[in-house]
Amino acid sequence: MKYLQILFIILLLFSCQATLEEKKTEVLPTNIVETALKLQTPKFELDSSVVHTDNKYYNAAFQEINQMLLDEIPLDFKRAVFLVEWAYSQGELDYTTFCSEIDKIAKDLNAFVASKGLSSYKTAGNYALFEFFTKPHKMNNHKPYTYDFEDFYGKEDHKSLFVTKLLKTHKGQCRSMPMLYKILAIEIGANAHLALGPNHMYIKHLDEQGKWVNIELTNGNFSSDSWMISSMDISAESIRKGVYMKELTLKESIAFCLKTLEGAYESQYGYSNFNLACVDTSLVYFPNCISTLAAKSNALRHFGIAFQKKHGSYENAWLKENYKKFKEVNAKMEALGFREMNQDKYEAWVKSMEEERSKQLAKMK
Repeated sequence: MKYLQILFIILLLFSCQATLEEKKTEVLPTNIVETALKLQTPKFELDSSVVHTDNKYYNAAFQEINQMLLDEIPLDFKRAVFLVEWAYSQGELDYTTFCSEIDKIAKDLNAFVASKGLSSYKTAGNYALFEFFTKPHKMNNHKPYTYDFEDFYGKEDHKSLFVTKLLKTHKGQCRSMPMLYKILAIEIGANAHLALGPNHMYIKHLDEQGKWVNIELTNGNFSSDSWMISSMDISAESIRKGVYMKELTLKESIAFCLKTLEGAYESQYGYSNFNLACVDTSLVYFPNCISTLAAKSNALRHFGIAFQKKHGSYENAWLKENYKKFKEVNAKMEALGFREMNQDKYEAWVKSMEEERSKQLAKMK
């Protein structure tokens, strides 16, 4: 079995992660609450006595994901992704409903593999998933998953970044689509890993010969390592240190969910020590994640600016320590090969992506 040869590969680099923009909130760092929060719903009942925010939903999501990372409960990527979106919705999402949607798709994917007689192939599940995401098929109600050009940053509505939104609309971006692919791959036993590029997430999996394949779901294409390196201006240092183009382990993928939890919280409430609790815990298990380091840098920068606006600039031990941490985080990012994306180049990528995807969809009609 061979995949179709891809003649034109255009990759969109866009912000799946925290930007470096300063929020105009005046929230100042506060002490972590040292009291226990007990939720009434059995699904989210907690044993931990440490609370990082007075919002019970975010606190519950943090603690359960943290328990996974501590190996106190099984690692569950589907659950971790859901918890972030559940916290943002303040408990309005239902896990049983979410699992039912995933179960139905997994059943259809397995049926597709069986109907094509592909069960003996190691990449059978990946083939089915590629069909499901990129082509009109009864598995996706003849509506392939496409890139959301309207709000790919999630600035107008943070839910634009969510898997639950993707399932409902079949429109997503470079975070939600790889995450859904990863969830489904786990459900059907297919090999798939999340991987990162500058401001980007994609899928890596092994082919029949045991070689890595890169799947770019935002435009439904494959991309070579050499093309990704040149087009995204990825430094050799960042590759060597496992920052970009590395297949993430399950634990690293779940640690990344804590970064997305931080981003969801920040979009709703601004900055508090909860942001630092999320990123610091995530970095224990995924220390070279640039986007998580950037989120920590943003939080520390905000704390410093907010302090100075309220109290003025003067010699202060807390302020000096905060600035020291800020400089340390930025120095680590630089050492890992971090490079900011040129805005003009980014806008050109957006335009080219939209044009290429429109051509592909026109051919499918």
